[in-house]
Amino acid sequence: MILPATPLLVPGLAPGLRADPLTAVRGAVRAALAELVAGGRLPLVLAHGPALRHGRMRPSLAGAGIGDRWLPGTSAAPSWADGAPAGTGASVALLALADVLGDRAAGVETLEVPADSSLADGAAGLLRGATGLVVAGGGVPGGVDDGPEVLTDGIRAALRAAGADAWHAEVQVFEQSHGHLPPAYRVTTLM
Repeated sequence: MILPATPLLVPGLAPGLRADPLTAVRGAVRAALAELVAGGRLPLVLAHGPALRHGRMRPSLAGAGIGDRWLPGTSAAPSWADGAPAGTGASVALLALADVLGDRAAGVETLEVPADSSLADGAAGLLRGATGLVVAGGGVPGGVDDGPEVLTDGIRAALRAAGADAWHAEVQVFEQSHGHLPPAYRVTTLM
């Protein structure tokens, strides 16, 4: 599945809003993730990163200006404290998974790929061997194309390596009218 990598997707990070604009998006992501992890599966999180790296990482939204102490669930999964901090996109996906998996989310592995389309052979093997993928959408932070539905060339190459070209995409579009947010968020389930 491809989810929008906005920190607003994380429950509890938009306090004070009278009407939470992402309630429906969050519900769709939660339902899709619950289906993905059914039967005890732990998916691989795929996200943009400054360099190719893989492993168990702890969520951190410091890159988005949100201190780790404000993150929900981080105290419930203390083994996250041992991992390297994930980028913002991967962290949003990890926190969304924690909402569904609870403590088991600490066992989810992350693959961050750079914006270019190069992929090491080992990364392609990881993708093909994954029991499911949770992809953090969004382009290079601060880039021209950085909307929640944009995928970097690196993410597109990773999805091709995983065989996603043959998968069917079901896209749910959630339009919203808050001036400081994109006009729509998309949640894509790949089958």
